[in-house]
Amino acid sequence: SHYFIQSNLRYSAMSGQKRLVVLGATGATGQLLIQQAVQRNYLVTALVRTPSKITFQDKNLTVEVCNIFDKAQLQPHVDTADVIMSCLGFPLAWSNPVPHFLTVAQNLSECMKESGKRRVIFMHAWYTDPASHAHASFFIRNVFLWLVIGQSLAGMRLSEKFLETTDHLDYTCVLPAGLTNDPVTDCEMKITDTETFVPGCSHRISRADVARYMLDVIPDDTSLRKVRAIGVPEKKEGDGMMVLVKEQMRDFFRTHVGAT
Repeated sequence: SHYFIQSNLRYSAMSGQKRLVVLGATGATGQLLIQQAVQRNYLVTALVRTPSKITFQDKNLTVEVCNIFDKAQLQPHVDTADVIMSCLGFPLAWSNPVPHFLTVAQNLSECMKESGKRRVIFMHAWYTDPASHAHASFFIRNVFLWLVIGQSLAGMRLSEKFLETTDHLDYTCVLPAGLTNDPVTDCEMKITDTETFVPGCSHRISRADVARYMLDVIPDDTSLRKVRAIGVPEKKEGDGMMVLVKEQMRDFFRTHVGAT
């Protein structure tokens, strides 16, 4: 549409210092995101519950206490943002989809509509679409995806379906594989906008590379209004199934439990 031509040019032409407002900045990936963002000369506002969890300091970083479930508290920060980014994680649930992903998406949507802001980027995870589970190994599908993180993925999926109904947001949902603590690389990402996993890619990716990609995708015209899975090439020696499961379960609990 005509609007998206104008919008694309605006994002592609971003120059000077722009302000990022980051939710979930106290989580492992969120901390890496804010560090990389200030290194790229962004002005960053981190919205947190517990400021002491952020020990990193920089002249371009502001840490603010904010209840992201209270739109009155959230609105002033949205008003100042050029781009809003979320690395939020929430406690696991066992019988119903985790509701907070949808609630936050709805709150941001209303605040952004009020302020006329459009660009928002969320970090979710591989396999948010239940149809994609058939492509996972038997063990991953029937233990990890079903018993452990299934309701978190379902909550993410509800927020993705909600975002698709909006007409005022230029959103990107970035879906990485299982997260590791490896350092950032310059590895080229493989991406897909048609699946919620990336065939032929490793089931592991470093948080630092996910943060790098989330910043890289800000001006990416092709990412607007997309649910985009990302991955890195599979290592020749293979992922190692039990190591993979152990790391994914440990890292998911660290990343997706209370990173607000």
